[in-house]
Amino acid sequence: MEISRRSFLTSTALGAGLLLVPGLRSVAMAQTPKFVIGNYEAPSLYDQAAQEIVTDRDDGYHNDGNPRHYEWWYFDLFTVLGLKAAVVLMDRPLIMLDNPDLPPMMMLNVELPDGTNRDFQVPFPGVDFIAAEDHCDVRLGNNWLKGRYPNWQLHAEHEDVVVDLELVATVESWRAGSGAMYFDEALTVFNAHVVPAPRGVVNGTIQVAGETIAIEDGMGYHDHNWGNAGIEGVLKAWHWGRAECGEFTLNFSYIEHNSDYGNKVVCKFMLAKGSEILLSTGAFEDSFVGEIHVGPQSGNGWPDGFLIETPYNGDKIRIEISGNHLLSDALNTEQEPNDETAQPGYIRLAGDIRMTVPLDGGVEVATGEIIHEMSFSEAIPKAEANWLL
Repeated sequence: MEISRRSFLTSTALGAGLLLVPGLRSVAMAQTPKFVIGNYEAPSLYDQAAQEIVTDRDDGYHNDGNPRHYEWWYFDLFTVLGLKAAVVLMDRPLIMLDNPDLPPMMMLNVELPDGTNRDFQVPFPGVDFIAAEDHCDVRLGNNWLKGRYPNWQLHAEHEDVVVDLELVATVESWRAGSGAMYFDEALTVFNAHVVPAPRGVVNGTIQVAGETIAIEDGMGYHDHNWGNAGIEGVLKAWHWGRAECGEFTLNFSYIEHNSDYGNKVVCKFMLAKGSEILLSTGAFEDSFVGEIHVGPQSGNGWPDGFLIETPYNGDKIRIEISGNHLLSDALNTEQEPNDETAQPGYIRLAGDIRMTVPLDGGVEVATGEIIHEMSFSEAIPKAEANWLL
């Protein structure tokens, strides 16, 4: 069954409906958010044996009629020659969820090996966002993403950029714990996240300014987010990333909530080797390394590198990220940054990664590339840019 967001909102009585997330128990009536339940903090909310199984239904549309509902499907890739691309199809932006008139949006970012960069945030006013409930089949204007594990196809276009790609997953799908963070006792205010394709092989073409680039055996990824809590009034900032290092596949999120939630941090971390997930945990440390650089649009800062560490096998997995450079910088507010203050924004970075993993047979070291993002939900003094410390 397909649902159009616009027709859904005009034909359904708005309110706090029920949302059924596979693997979770059904929820009750809404209450005012008072606290945060992290993904790994309430095992009774989900089936432990099935927690990492992501179904086709998980990758479908979850709009339950809640006027604050948001949802997006994310796809990215990089190649050995240095091309990087990301496409996000959103039934509405993740900000200002109390505004029912916000149009659906596409984010499209392509960086060529020579540094040529195309970075678009494209609203679609008056255009239906159409998606199937039982699997991934999303359409927004001439743009679409569809598929079932392990295959997806993507088409996106804007101005002089046209993307036609196919992704075949090579690592099993993953959800972190319950698959959601909850912000009320009744479990009706939430942000959910699943990763149908933590790693995959991408083939197809990308056109930029009339030139067609063949993508052969690119390194791809697909995830999916939805909910009704959003980020404003809930989150302070987050750092998310995904990487491939030889046989290793990494996915992580470091999420800091705002002062109303005691600046609580919720972490999600997955490491796989080959097609097998080695570790799924909510415990790791994330810190800045080196100098801070400032984004030209939002005024938010990012560092030269990061250091991530998590306990494993009686030792620690050590993730060293270096050589960060800016792929995309989006301002998530109508307020412009100034010399002293950064505004809510969304930064996408590319960098190099070195991973040290203590396995039973000895310590393995692997290197590769990473695509990662930082999102900031509050206006903050630039002097406080190092928010991870």
